[in-house]
Amino acid sequence: KKLGRLEEAEASYTQAITLKPNLAMAHNNLGVLLKKLGRLKEAEESYTQAITLKPNLAMAHNNLGNTLKELGRLDEAETSYRQAITLKPDYAEAHINFGNTLKKLGRLEEAEASYRKAIASKPDYSEAKHLLAALIGKTTNSAPRKYVETLYNNYAMNFEHILVNKLEYKIPNLITKMIVAQNSNIQLGSVLDLGCGTGLIGDEIRKYCSNLEGIDLSKSMLEKASAKNIYDKLQHEDIVEYLSTKNLDFNYFISCDVFVYVGELSEIFKLIKSRNKSKGKFVFSTEHTDRDGFFLEKSGKYSHSKKYIESLCNEFGYKLSHFETANLRKEKDKFIIGGLYFLDF
Repeated sequence: KKLGRLEEAEASYTQAITLKPNLAMAHNNLGVLLKKLGRLKEAEESYTQAITLKPNLAMAHNNLGNTLKELGRLDEAETSYRQAITLKPDYAEAHINFGNTLKKLGRLEEAEASYRKAIASKPDYSEAKHLLAALIGKTTNSAPRKYVETLYNNYAMNFEHILVNKLEYKIPNLITKMIVAQNSNIQLGSVLDLGCGTGLIGDEIRKYCSNLEGIDLSKSMLEKASAKNIYDKLQHEDIVEYLSTKNLDFNYFISCDVFVYVGELSEIFKLIKSRNKSKGKFVFSTEHTDRDGFFLEKSGKYSHSKKYIESLCNEFGYKLSHFETANLRKEKDKFIIGGLYFLDF
């Protein structure tokens, strides 16, 4: 499973269960694999079987809660998390998962209490600290790397289906249209996709690029992007680390729906302008706010104002050539407004 060879892993877990049907951990581990594959009902059955065999297996109750939450059965998920915490009161991961469920249920004070219990059990738990900060309105500079990496590793299998089909995410198409509209010559040259994910912007823009490279924090997302065979090069790396250490020679830097996990953007602006070998373009989307600055929203994502982006342009020598707002994605059946930016440097 850790090597990404999921079909072989499934065969091994299944064989373990065939040899020893009452091995609760094998059922639990098979459930983890099935959930990763997006087979949620089968995962639920595996966790339920693990719990039947070993009712005090807190891990299985927590994992069942995660699956029920994804299936939208929040009340049942709450019951599973409560049972996991009853069995293991210092179970930090169960506390944070319970907090996320309570937040979805609109019980924000209880969610805050759960995040605080997670931190009390695990003082260096950066994910819990980030979500607590978001809930209580405390803006930090960026989301923890491990939080983002774990989120998208878990999300990769169903990422495009959920984002495109359920949340009506169309920003890659809109950004591509914006770029084409700004160029009489639509041959874009060498392009770096910052936070490429599964390659949604790559799908749209590949035909205009002589070279297309992508970087991302999530190995699972990169595997999906690699399978499309549209990138000349893909790397598993943090954006700031990459911009700080690699030889940059790109005509375009593009980033779609990535800065929702980065509040303070000054380092990215500085590095692109100072380290790229030639002049270029920087094109990206944000979650838009009319307030002045950037803010960590209750969702755990960051919003940025046009004034904030303009201040970075003035500080680092960019020209804001085009700005527009558009529907970013749906959240609770309402569209979040995004900002689309085209900068010259």
